Amino acid sequence: MNTTLPPSPEVTRALQQALDRAVAASSAPGAVACVGDTYTTHFLGASGLRQRVPQPLPANADTLYDLASLTKVVATTTAILLLREDGALDLDRPVSDYLPQPNVSGGTIRHLMQHTAGLVSGRPYYRDHNTIDAMLARYGERQVDWTPGSARRYSDVGYMMLGRIVETVSKESLDRFCHRRIFEPLEMNRTAFNPPESWRENTAATERCDWRGRVIVGEVHDENAAAVGGVSGHAGLFSTASDLAKFCRALMNGGILNPESMGMMLDTGRVPFYPWQGLGWKLAPWSTSVEGYLPSRRAFGHTGWTGTSLWLDASNGRFAILLSNTCHPSRDARNNRALRQTFHDGVSEALYADRCSVHTGLDRLMYENFEPLQGKRYALLTNSAAVDSFGRSILDVMSFAPADARLRLLYSPEHGLKVQAEAGASVASTRLGDTPVISLYGDRKAPSAAELAEIDLFVVDLPDIGARYYTYADTMKQCIEACARARTPVLVLDRPNPLGGVVVEGPMPQRTTSPVCSIDVPVRHGLTLGEMAVWHAVHTFSSLQPQVMVHLLDGWKRNLYQDACDLPWVAPSPNIPDLETAVLYVGMCLFEGTNLNEGRGTDMPFHVFGAPWLRPDDVLETVERAALLGATLEPVQYTPRSIPGRAASPRFQDQPCQGIRVRIQDREKLRPFTVAVALITALQQTHRGQFELIPFFDTLMGSSGLREDILRGENATHITARYAPDHTAYALKRILRYSMG
Repeated sequence: MNTTLPPSPEVTRALQQALDRAVAASSAPGAVACVGDTYTTHFLGASGLRQRVPQPLPANADTLYDLASLTKVVATTTAILLLREDGALDLDRPVSDYLPQPNVSGGTIRHLMQHTAGLVSGRPYYRDHNTIDAMLARYGERQVDWTPGSARRYSDVGYMMLGRIVETVSKESLDRFCHRRIFEPLEMNRTAFNPPESWRENTAATERCDWRGRVIVGEVHDENAAAVGGVSGHAGLFSTASDLAKFCRALMNGGILNPESMGMMLDTGRVPFYPWQGLGWKLAPWSTSVEGYLPSRRAFGHTGWTGTSLWLDASNGRFAILLSNTCHPSRDARNNRALRQTFHDGVSEALYADRCSVHTGLDRLMYENFEPLQGKRYALLTNSAAVDSFGRSILDVMSFAPADARLRLLYSPEHGLKVQAEAGASVASTRLGDTPVISLYGDRKAPSAAELAEIDLFVVDLPDIGARYYTYADTMKQCIEACARARTPVLVLDRPNPLGGVVVEGPMPQRTTSPVCSIDVPVRHGLTLGEMAVWHAVHTFSSLQPQVMVHLLDGWKRNLYQDACDLPWVAPSPNIPDLETAVLYVGMCLFEGTNLNEGRGTDMPFHVFGAPWLRPDDVLETVERAALLGATLEPVQYTPRSIPGRAASPRFQDQPCQGIRVRIQDREKLRPFTVAVALITALQQTHRGQFELIPFFDTLMGSSGLREDILRGENATHITARYAPDHTAYALKRILRYSMG
């Protein structure tokens, strides 16, 4: 049965436009792309030329390209793993067990595949040697640059060794082994090392080579590979987009490697200090990198110097193949970054509109080898909810920092370093090993001048939830002010706003003197913590000239909630166990300013509210329906209990309560602040003499305006509509420029 599905004309058109834009943005001669998945080819097409000189020739969908370093993964990595499946080699055996050259590397096959063997990137030995063995003997004269497994450096040399290992183990040349075990079974009939002369009439040209004295067409561009006959583990393979699509489908459908091999190949935990490198393949790509990307934590891919790239998404079987010859006719104009970013941005827009794969500021710190911390004494304001994109805690991540980056002081916000204290509870200072852990939610709110004198940099990484009431923003504000007075630089490791960065709700405050209302923004503000830090630098403490740097997010789409960002959710406080609670908190926190229970002491905090005297049916009959878009309400009965660490003494403890539960039906339509105002307005109308707005309500709001509107009997949609002009002014004000550390 034919299970192939037709592509969407809109998607096909969008991808052709993306390819055209990519060719124009990079000034490449042309390019060919294929985007598909298991059942559908969404796009297969060309743009521009395959050759500019000596005469222009058009690219077409079947143009053959020099894959350059895609050879490493399509041919060599696959061949090594096939030999491992055969039981012919062990990835953790020394390289010397398989190669005849002495002293080539002290590492293992796995180290070679991960680029962690301590080898140089490459050397121009093509002028003096014409065999792999002779080149490897020269490389073997040089000692490795570090202990294998302790650092990563991309190396052609390692893959030259791996290609030779395929030959020594299989007793076949690399090209013959790959043809027999990979290309022929998959009917990749236009894939080969040293393509025949008959293929050259539709082959993309590469560079005008000074060494060979001509424009290269149909023979490998890489000089070292050319010198040894065109067959090497690091370069030399030619193919078409259609053939590579066959390879991609087979790889992800188990048609080449078994599941164990695939799992090993894509394991992010094997190189802890550089988690984006698997066996051969690069993992979890960055949208801003030179390499291209698919917006998925399970994406893996590789690139080639000539202008090629290949990315696959193991979560859905999708792939994006991009073949170009950006080095033609000269490498001087090569702009692979513009080519790949422009094209893959188009793929993301066409096929991943509702998803993104975010790397946080903490990921960026690690990706850049902790450069801002090197040689510095630093303090860190954080808690255990701060994890990297693979779920590792910030303290574990910091253990990979260089030895000259010295953590002197830890600071914790409300709920403590381990996020175990309940809301409002004073948290004591303590120690973590030899490091003092100083609470900023107890006797003091900011670091002292004496403490700041001991450090060179103050680092902040706190997962906020996008509501102004949340006190983490205030703790950071206090720290920025103290650092500004001490002239201590601040580095904020940014994270997405889990509620997205587009929708704003609630009034602007008139007073910003409370920890639950300490910044001049709407209740639902749409800012990340890094953007809040810059807000303080620009608007709050500008006269002090604070030195605020932000390690920027990569890949965040501001219109998306956190569950679309491929990031783990770790509860940032005891009563915000999941994203749905964070969404409702924007409105339901208002019930903390009433004489009702807001769900504390239950397993549904901020999803329910109630009291022993509440009449749910009266409220449900009265509440303004127009304000409830995206939500449904239902009567419930519950009894608040004492829950250590979450609600030691909840209001109406051990008393049966009549209540109402708010359920999210459509998150895009939902405006939780408006829903809460509508419910409070209905309570005011139906429970006069029983229901009260207590002083804390005005504290949350930063003014008495909302309380007065409710007491006048105004309805929720009219109240919240009046905030629109302030939101427009705020939107203009929050267009900020901030620096990246």
